[in-house]
Amino acid sequence: MTKLAGKLAALMLIGVLVTSVAATPAFADWDRTNYPAIEGTIPIAEDQDFAELSNISLVDAMSTAENAVPDSKAIYGKLSVINGYLVYKIVMMDENRGHNKVLVDAGTGEQLYVSDVVSKDSYKNKRYSDKKHNKKMKDYYKGMTPEQITEKKKQFKEMGDAWKSISLQDRAAMIIHFMQIKMQWDTMSDEEKDLKKQEMKKQWQEFLPLSPEEKKQKLEDYVKSL
Repeated sequence: MTKLAGKLAALMLIGVLVTSVAATPAFADWDRTNYPAIEGTIPIAEDQDFAELSNISLVDAMSTAENAVPDSKAIYGKLSVINGYLVYKIVMMDENRGHNKVLVDAGTGEQLYVSDVVSKDSYKNKRYSDKKHNKKMKDYYKGMTPEQITEKKKQFKEMGDAWKSISLQDRAAMIIHFMQIKMQWDTMSDEEKDLKKQEMKKQWQEFLPLSPEEKKQKLEDYVKSL
């Protein structure tokens, strides 16, 4: 169980890492984006299991996306079916924290579509108009002084910067690991999840105050341990 707890701590770490890059709206709209009528090379039937059908890796897809949007970093990606074809959907983030998505053919690795960039201010307004998100943030910062809140936001930004600063290969490895251990999480009882959440919260609180260099090193060391 200790080994599983360590993996689940990594699950929380990776999940918060990705969202700390401020890509929340990109994930909220993950399956609601209107894509053009793209044509891929691997057709997928309804309800067909496509997990093992890709001819390229996540690293390949993220590399294609970064070549398509050279001023951005690929921060997340997964296999999806769009218009009946198997593709990788890659979320990109630029230095100004604007985000967009790239569709990559899972058969050839070719870029199929690049969405327009959504600016930081645009999705920031969207988040703050979300009552659920607003309450979550107020609860998180409850009891903190303005100085503590400022420091906490700085630490979250550093986490996002650390995530973007590690190599594309390391980011892909952690995303794949995230998906694998999430399946274990989904099989746990509510009581087991509550216990693990407390353990993970403690580990996260220890991780957050690290310096930017220590955060990056921690991520790189974790990838080496996989």
